[in-house]
Amino acid sequence: MERIISFFKTKWVLELIGIVVLSVLIWFIGPLIAIAGSVPLESDLSRIITIGVIVGCWLLYRLVAWLLSRKREQRLMADLAGGADANDAQSASAAELDVLNRGFDEALALLKTTSSKQRGRKQYLYELPWYAIIGAPGSGKTTALINSGLHFPLAERLGKHAVKGVSGTRDCDWWFADEAVLLDTAGRYTTQDSHQEVDASAWHGFLQLLKKYRPRRPLNGVFVAVSVSDLIQQTEEELRQHAAAIRRRVTELNAQLGVQLPVYVLFTKADLVAGFSDFFANLTEDERSQVWGETFIRADNDKEDLAAHLLQFEKAYDELTERLVQRRLKRIQEERDVQRRTAIFDFPQQMMLFKSVATGFLDAAFSTNRYEEPFLLRGVYFSSGTQEGTPIDRVMAALTSSFRLERQVTPLMSGRGKSYFLTKLLKQVVFPEAELVGVDPKIERRFRLMNLAGFAATFAIVAIAVVVWMVSFATNKSAIADVEKQVEIYRASNLVPTDSRSGFLALLPKLNALQAAKDVYAQTGWSSGFGLYQGDKIDSAVDISYQRLLRENFQALITLRLKERMQSDEGKNLDVLYQLLRVYLMFGEPQRMDAKVAQPWVKLDWEQMFATDPETQAKLQLHLDNLLALNLDPAAIDNGFVDAVRNKLTQIPLVNQVYSRFKSEALFDRSHDISVAGQLAPNGGRVFTANGKELDTLVVPGLFSNYGYTELFLKKGMLYVKEASEQNWVLGVNGASTPVEIDRLYGDFKRLYLGDYQKTWDGVLTAVKFRPQPNNNQLVDTLDLLSRPDSPLKLLLELVEKNTALSKLSSELADALAKSTGGALAVPEAATQKLLAMAKQSDGGVDPVKALETYFEPYNMQVRGAADRPAPINATMASIKNLHDYLMQIGSAPNSGGQALSTEAARFAGGGVDPLQAAKMEFARLPGPVAASLNALTSTGGQQIKTGAKGQLNEMLKTAVTMPCKSALAGRYPFANNTQQDVLMADFGKVFAANGIVDQFFNTNLKAFVDTAAVQWQELSSDKALGLSAASIRQFQIASKIRDAFFPGGGAVPQVQFELKPLALDDRVGTFRLNVEGQELVYRHGPEQLTKFQWPGTNNSAGVRVVFEGLDGKQVSKSKEGAWALFRMFDEFNIQPTNLPDRFNLTVQLEGYTAKFELRAASVNNPFGISEYQSFRCPESL
Repeated sequence: MERIISFFKTKWVLELIGIVVLSVLIWFIGPLIAIAGSVPLESDLSRIITIGVIVGCWLLYRLVAWLLSRKREQRLMADLAGGADANDAQSASAAELDVLNRGFDEALALLKTTSSKQRGRKQYLYELPWYAIIGAPGSGKTTALINSGLHFPLAERLGKHAVKGVSGTRDCDWWFADEAVLLDTAGRYTTQDSHQEVDASAWHGFLQLLKKYRPRRPLNGVFVAVSVSDLIQQTEEELRQHAAAIRRRVTELNAQLGVQLPVYVLFTKADLVAGFSDFFANLTEDERSQVWGETFIRADNDKEDLAAHLLQFEKAYDELTERLVQRRLKRIQEERDVQRRTAIFDFPQQMMLFKSVATGFLDAAFSTNRYEEPFLLRGVYFSSGTQEGTPIDRVMAALTSSFRLERQVTPLMSGRGKSYFLTKLLKQVVFPEAELVGVDPKIERRFRLMNLAGFAATFAIVAIAVVVWMVSFATNKSAIADVEKQVEIYRASNLVPTDSRSGFLALLPKLNALQAAKDVYAQTGWSSGFGLYQGDKIDSAVDISYQRLLRENFQALITLRLKERMQSDEGKNLDVLYQLLRVYLMFGEPQRMDAKVAQPWVKLDWEQMFATDPETQAKLQLHLDNLLALNLDPAAIDNGFVDAVRNKLTQIPLVNQVYSRFKSEALFDRSHDISVAGQLAPNGGRVFTANGKELDTLVVPGLFSNYGYTELFLKKGMLYVKEASEQNWVLGVNGASTPVEIDRLYGDFKRLYLGDYQKTWDGVLTAVKFRPQPNNNQLVDTLDLLSRPDSPLKLLLELVEKNTALSKLSSELADALAKSTGGALAVPEAATQKLLAMAKQSDGGVDPVKALETYFEPYNMQVRGAADRPAPINATMASIKNLHDYLMQIGSAPNSGGQALSTEAARFAGGGVDPLQAAKMEFARLPGPVAASLNALTSTGGQQIKTGAKGQLNEMLKTAVTMPCKSALAGRYPFANNTQQDVLMADFGKVFAANGIVDQFFNTNLKAFVDTAAVQWQELSSDKALGLSAASIRQFQIASKIRDAFFPGGGAVPQVQFELKPLALDDRVGTFRLNVEGQELVYRHGPEQLTKFQWPGTNNSAGVRVVFEGLDGKQVSKSKEGAWALFRMFDEFNIQPTNLPDRFNLTVQLEGYTAKFELRAASVNNPFGISEYQSFRCPESL
């Protein structure tokens, strides 16, 4: 029964039971579990696969565990066997070595067999509890093991109990018992007092071997064997050293093995205490196997307290000796020998004397400080393996020493070999605690992680498998539901169209539904597989229905719509009508179907019919593609209608039909289109625009490029012509055209093509214009780009020449065709001969190629040159370079405006070479559009120079004239009325005198640009004119008149001279007086004499006074003060010009009195005749 229970407790049996239980749950409970509405374990197959995955993962785990265990066992055996080779080979012969190896192998095999029988399962060496026995030499370790009462398999097979010297160290006995493996280490390992370095190295090697092959739990405990005789006989210092050695070895065990080992202290050779053998002589074998010692109680917090253990030991020791005392009387009564009775009587006392020694040794060997980990001291026990040697009588020794008696010699024991107090200690105390040691935390963490990883991997695999089947089931279920949904849509749609548009809209949901049903499984991907895939069955049925709908309904609707289109306004275009008829007949005669021809025409109709619904267009196009991919059945054709259309189409010249098809198909391919911006890169877009837009919007179709001419027109044009002649079936004509008809058709075809070719490139030249140049810097940048070797202008002309020099292209192709072998070029023989003939005739005649080349020759010749004759474009670029440098010099000058002004003045004066004029002369020889563009660019440069010059003039005007002029004249008389402030004479002279600010500025900067000979000054008429303001010129003219009138001598101070001659005086006036700054005129109706006046006067009196003295004695007067008093007085009186510019009539009226004078100026240029001088305003801009 015990073996059965033990069997079911084994790990693999428990795991297997768990697997069985889990499998039963999956099989019976799995179908009851639904996730998101799906039951992944509903089918038998899914449950079988799930259970299989779980069982497979468990078997894999067990296999890996078995392999790892076997590998470790083999490595351990190899090292053990290797140790025998390395050590015994030095001392034993080859025969002895062979016997030792064979014996060791047999011992290992026997241990496995024994373990399997006793434990119910096969248990490897490293799975048994392992214990080490340490102690000083002669402490009785080996004797204790020999007489321990354990079963050693080797004793039965090999006649001995232990295998010696088979470890990695030299002197260590391996005891293989049924319950454990015991390692009897050499005593010198413990004391290390003979050859310390050698012993220490061997000891540490031994520990490393344990750690290597039993990493989790190298040992399950350690026995510390201490001989009672050593404790009794050693001095205090020797005891201290002995305890220290034990302490170090136990510490090294704990530290290097990474675990806290239970320590069992054996006080061996207890039989050497006098009276031991006699006291226990009557014990039976079972009584001798009991435990004689104390097992310590473990603390609740797992913190070992040596002091508590020692107290427990002392208490237990007292109880032990008390028991001995209680048993002593009975043993004395049983014993007849007087000497032995004496020994029995003294034995309890002998043990009492040992208590202090034992306690002191334990304290010295196992005490720790706060920085050390306490030892796991499990117990202290007494034992005796055999009885031999001389007992130690401490009681008698004490008496003889105290009373100076003669010491008696204790008789020597013969060694009867009885074992005391060992068997149950090992089997019932130590071995059951094999798991107490725990494991190395580091190793345990690693094993825990490995186990966790294993369980996680198993769980993950199972979970993934379940999830995959769930996903597959759900995907298939969802896909089937989607298909059913589409089928319902298909069934619900009704086909009752009233016209073709409604017909397509009515049919489209059915087509979409079946197409969507077909696509359902195509979109599921891998998730619908894993044994549950249903797509093949469903797709097959759906595809049959879909194809039937395409053939029976969709095809008929398309042909109906084609007929409607031919009957509508669309059919009025004969080219379109031809193509529609052609496609219509293709559906009626599927053997003639050309999908590339039919698709665009059908698609075009849908684009117009459903212009606002691109989704409908895309869906119809998809179904059309699917229809044309099938083997079509002939559609029903209205033959009468076809005949009517054919009669109408005979009005279309065949060449137009051919060329229209050729052009539409060629234009469909955009891969060879020429981007003008790309060809003029990198700077073309910075220089040119295309019809006011960015240059990259200008694209030349590849059909009208050198590629289009050679690869499409020359190589395929004849094919289109021949194909058109072969497609007479569209028009109901049977039979092919004759070679003469084909040749004539090709000639017309050629003229149409080259006509469009010429229009295309002429349009490029017309569209390309220079970008606007808003400032000099941008113009300079443009000219710089145009003058570079990669000039966009040069690249443009080279592009035109490359694509319009067609004779050269056709000659090159003809040479290539002539040199090619058969089949090298995919051109029919007729077309090849045609091309060769065209190339031979390209030098003369009325070939349209020649006409096109003649048209573009003025452009093409600009980029053609030879070794001795540079291309003319180089001279153009040189002129552009000179223009660039000229404008660059102006723009980069420190004072660009001043430089522009001086440059423009020099150009106006006609001095030196005019780069602008030179450039225009160079550009004049270029073709019209190019010359016009470059001249416009040059004019822009000239205008910018003028703008700069004018801007400079304005700046100079503002600084040199406007500001000082306004400062001197603003708000002062005579340039402002109703003011008491007069212009100062000095300021007046500074502004208007000869070489004054106005005169000097005009003479220096403006005179060259103004016609001063005209009555009304104006800017000289010329393309070099600056565009000066007429109002500003007028102000300078007024200033000139003021200068001449007020400064006749060219001085800096105004000087006006005049004479007054009385003409009439009021009869009531006796005397008239006029005083002008001290110059006086007195008139009393006497002779009419002239009186001279000068303004300003010579004295310092500034002012004018007029006095009328009446005959009645009444005096009327008026006076004016200030430097301009004379002119203020004249402003109030009436002064009228006469026919002579220097004569004026002056009438003075004052309170009814009147006096008339003739004013005679000293010059015709006088201030009295300037009617507009008061309107002068300081010029602010030009």
